Amino acid sequence: MAGKSAKRGRGFGPLEADVMDAVWAVGAPVSVREVMERLNDGRPEPLAYTTVMTVMSRLAEKDALARRPVGRGYVYEATATDRAGIAVQNVIRTYGDEAMAHFVEQARGDPKTLRRLQRLLGED
Repeated sequence: MAGKSAKRGRGFGPLEADVMDAVWAVGAPVSVREVMERLNDGRPEPLAYTTVMTVMSRLAEKDALARRPVGRGYVYEATATDRAGIAVQNVIRTYGDEAMAHFVEQARGDPKTLRRLQRLLGED
């Protein structure tokens, strides 16, 4: 079981990974309470609201979640559709043009990857 969660949570801690999975499952802006209820469903030791709120705030600081005020609280949504998207965001944010240039050079070296990239960019 530990191997599965380590792989599933790559780039996130275990609770962060669970929160991201809950946000992705909803697929729309979600409140802390909604995420907490999803996480606590069937959990023997329920998580406190403040615990989930802290994790979601930290994920927003890491740009994995975007948040906007609604009423007296916030709603959150993922900034990418999956872990791969967040990993790419992190690389581009950290290394900028250098990372994109390296990626393009790697794609140029592999015709299959280059064709796929061209298809994704709509440059057939």
